[in-house]
Amino acid sequence: MSRQTLVRLMMFTSLILAPLFVKAETLRVVSSEFPPYSFTDDHRLSQGIAVDLVKQLLDELNLQVPIEIYPWARAYEISQRKANTLIFLIARSPEREAHFKWVGPLIDFNVRLFRLKFRSNIAPAQLSDLKQYKVGSLIQDIKGQYLRKQGIPTIEYASEQTGILMLVRGYIDLMPAEINSFRYRVNQLGFDMADFEVALPLHEISRPLYLAFQKDTPDELVVRFRDALTELTATH
Repeated sequence: MSRQTLVRLMMFTSLILAPLFVKAETLRVVSSEFPPYSFTDDHRLSQGIAVDLVKQLLDELNLQVPIEIYPWARAYEISQRKANTLIFLIARSPEREAHFKWVGPLIDFNVRLFRLKFRSNIAPAQLSDLKQYKVGSLIQDIKGQYLRKQGIPTIEYASEQTGILMLVRGYIDLMPAEINSFRYRVNQLGFDMADFEVALPLHEISRPLYLAFQKDTPDELVVRFRDALTELTATH
């Protein structure tokens, strides 16, 4: 048997056995309520643009694993408990780097600070101006972490729907949010997007959101997912 034939045989065997290896482990996949990218519908089924991509990824790996959707703080906490837990739509930051094994980017993340349109007196020109306003943030979220790191105190809430309601009722002046998700939630709550506008873009944290495994996950599993993600994104 030639060396080339042997290598091909080993690669084929690896592909055949790969699903068995993964299935032998307890794999858990979690994300957060982040429409239109990930959310649960009226029948408690996982839906969304990113959910569809992850489902395709799991199909490529011959894995039948349910995708669990939780409020962000709970999804983040679950993702750090045990090996072989995959979380998706997580921002990559220096503070999180060592807590996960990063598979790769999944979607873009365009963050803006929103205000009510009629409140034209709220006009920050730069980050330091935010200290004079009441700024909201989601619990355990990268947006709030970033703002607090810049010395800007935030008022936390458990969901972004709650944040929008607080913005409308005047409990906060500004709300950081991903632009497509903000638009989706505003419509879902029955408000008009024309009543809101961008007060300030947050370019520093407008970076892709990732898939990542809990830090004790075997490297072999991470590499399989990374390779499959590379193939998947190449076709989209």
